[in-house]
Amino acid sequence: MSDSRRQKSERVKPHYAETLRALYRTSDLRPLISLERGPESVRRLCRAVAPKAFGGARAGLCEGGFTLLELLSVIGVIAILLVLIGPAFTTIKSGTDVTTAIYGVKGLLENARAYAKANHTYVFVGFAEVDSSVDPSVSPQITTGDTPYGRVAVAVVASKDGTSQYQYATTDQGSDWTANYANGAHLIAVGKLQTYENLHFVPVDFRSWTPTAHPNSKMARYQPTGPPYILGHALSSSVTPFTWPLGSPLDSGYQYRFDRVINFDPTGIARIATSINTDAIAHVIEIDFQPTHGTVFQPLPDGFNQDVGNHAVIQLGTTSGAVRVYRP
Repeated sequence: MSDSRRQKSERVKPHYAETLRALYRTSDLRPLISLERGPESVRRLCRAVAPKAFGGARAGLCEGGFTLLELLSVIGVIAILLVLIGPAFTTIKSGTDVTTAIYGVKGLLENARAYAKANHTYVFVGFAEVDSSVDPSVSPQITTGDTPYGRVAVAVVASKDGTSQYQYATTDQGSDWTANYANGAHLIAVGKLQTYENLHFVPVDFRSWTPTAHPNSKMARYQPTGPPYILGHALSSSVTPFTWPLGSPLDSGYQYRFDRVINFDPTGIARIATSINTDAIAHVIEIDFQPTHGTVFQPLPDGFNQDVGNHAVIQLGTTSGAVRVYRP
């Protein structure tokens, strides 16, 4: 039985070998690559080719590595490229900061109006600009001095009992708000504090850029100037200020004090309540923003070309609630 199996196995082997040879032809075999043959094979090939290619001038390269001069040359080229493209990256980052802030504020305004209508209460959206060189954890944030610019904070609070906590008056407007403030006991926070870096809005007033005079402009809009139309105007301080975090008085113990405030009533109508305006409803409210580099920004002259630059405008329809963004 064993001899029979051995003979059968021997008869099969030639056929098996032929099958293998058919599957793996010698023409399909490839030479080993340099990594498989080892570095010495590469050096021998380099020594054979380099004298012919370079006249022997660079045969030393076959010994591996590169010279110090070549390394320094590469580093120098990289350094030059970084210097050339660095400002471009700075501009891109600045543009990204402005875009993020603008649409963040737009969303806050839309949500605040929706909250006021849904909960039939008064909502207050506070804005403050502070010195961006000061750490965000410091209390209070710096709003005075030579450079109180570069970081914009936004907070939203609402009336707990659905009342405005103040009454419009022709004189001494806002005194009742201050008297009833009680460390913000009548207010509730709507969401978290939001901060935006490299942004400036106080005191900024771009003024109107009419479609009639600039029909093809992306910035074209009708916009009255001054309070209570421009939130960043020097005279647009609100008579409904509040502090953050809630629970601190208006004169101390806070991290942020919000003196630029847009109010939404239960019907969704927006106002900036200043010390001199009555219960009139402005057609539109505008917030004008400039980019900064830290605390530094470029002052814009009156009548500057609004079609050039990286500034932005948020315009709020006081009765419709429409929030529009304008960029050059």
